Amino acid sequence: MRIGIISNSDCCIPLAYTLAAQQLQVCIYYAAGNEPFVNQKVQAFTKQNQIPLFQEKQDNDFYQWINTGKYDACFIIGYRKLIQIKKVNGSADRIFNIHFSSLPAYKGPVPVFWQLRAGEQTLGISIHRLNEKFDEGNVLWRKEIKNQDFLNYQMTLQLLSQLCVEGALFILQMLLNGISIVPLFPSDSTVSSYQTRPKAGDVIVQWETMTAQEICHLIRACNPWNKGAITFYKNQEVKLMDAVLAESEETSEKNVAGMEPGTIQEINKSLQIYCSDRKIISVNMLFFQECYIPAYQCNMVGFVEGERFRTPTISNAK
Repeated sequence: MRIGIISNSDCCIPLAYTLAAQQLQVCIYYAAGNEPFVNQKVQAFTKQNQIPLFQEKQDNDFYQWINTGKYDACFIIGYRKLIQIKKVNGSADRIFNIHFSSLPAYKGPVPVFWQLRAGEQTLGISIHRLNEKFDEGNVLWRKEIKNQDFLNYQMTLQLLSQLCVEGALFILQMLLNGISIVPLFPSDSTVSSYQTRPKAGDVIVQWETMTAQEICHLIRACNPWNKGAITFYKNQEVKLMDAVLAESEETSEKNVAGMEPGTIQEINKSLQIYCSDRKIISVNMLFFQECYIPAYQCNMVGFVEGERFRTPTISNAK
């Protein structure tokens, strides 16, 4: 079989590698993103594994590539542009989109961020047929993994990139055997949600209203792409990169009496911060003044017990 992969990130690598290892003819259509390292990584991978790579230069390149490639199936994983079905010469039923959420929930360009931020118990991945709209079309395959405290944004992307291989192989096997794939969920499902790209206000720690657990969720969702969740200390921006809930003995009434949300309770092996629900988070790493700073060094760069982190005023307007 001849398989096309359309992508703009290194999330395509596990799928391309596995399909090529299965002796399938794989070709990648790549729309370079804004991260040179990622682009170089994809280029080096395709060169090393002798996988043809077509790099997009202008919008119409895609339609020429897909209409002349004679692909038995194509998988989209991370491509940001809406594909016009009428321009793909009748091959739309062989084009499948891989989306990192349990569709029809969390439609949109960055579903992993919103799932982590919401603290969902599971993180999903779906494969659906191409449709005239983003993240629509009948869902043909879906799977979920447990959301765990060590998973940040990038780690989740890598795990789901590997997991999607299972779904792609399932669909290819069905096509190879001429078996019709029964949709799990129709495109007109009413249980649906859509989220845009996060704006400035979406990545800020709201000390006065967010619980300790919600802050931990936000920090994981912002790491590493935003270098953490944003807060302010003495009018200077700080990004919290890693945090967990403190142990119960550290959140006694005696320890937190009279504290305001955002107050630094202790600086030791971790930076312990009091939250609005009377719980404490232990911050292990932060980004401050263009430096990655482990918590045990915070007192050496100006952080003081009893001082407060504060919520900056940033509009979410475009």
